[in-house]
Amino acid sequence: MTTDRPRIVNLSPADPARPQPGRANGAEADRAENAVLTAYLAHLTAKGHHVLRHRVVTYPALASTDLFDRTAGEVVMASHRSDYHALISAHGVLSDCAQHFPSARRALLLTAEPGPAAREFLSHHQIIAIWPEGESFVRAHPAARGS
Repeated sequence: MTTDRPRIVNLSPADPARPQPGRANGAEADRAENAVLTAYLAHLTAKGHHVLRHRVVTYPALASTDLFDRTAGEVVMASHRSDYHALISAHGVLSDCAQHFPSARRALLLTAEPGPAAREFLSHHQIIAIWPEGESFVRAHPAARGS
């Protein structure tokens, strides 16, 4: 066991987004998440955003977020699922990792449009939902607190 504190490791564009430490998705899930991350990174870059690919390294190795959009101030994690257990896991990972990106908003990049229950969950927990639609991406922002 180590006493090292969690730290950010920057990834090069050639590094695969998956698999992540501590996360056993499977080949199909890894491909789906890698594809949506690659497309989203290209989308943001084309819009002139400064985006960093990263991994938060911890011990024991836990799942990590995937991108930090410095321009928008968003820490982003990709997920191929939007069921309740996946949302709970994403909420925990995003909340834990966001502390390494001061003032960052949290965003979950999904491979498909989430259903109403998933959107409500994400909105309640102040997480932006993002998913591909055609050649672009749709964003569902959380409701303002107290609404």
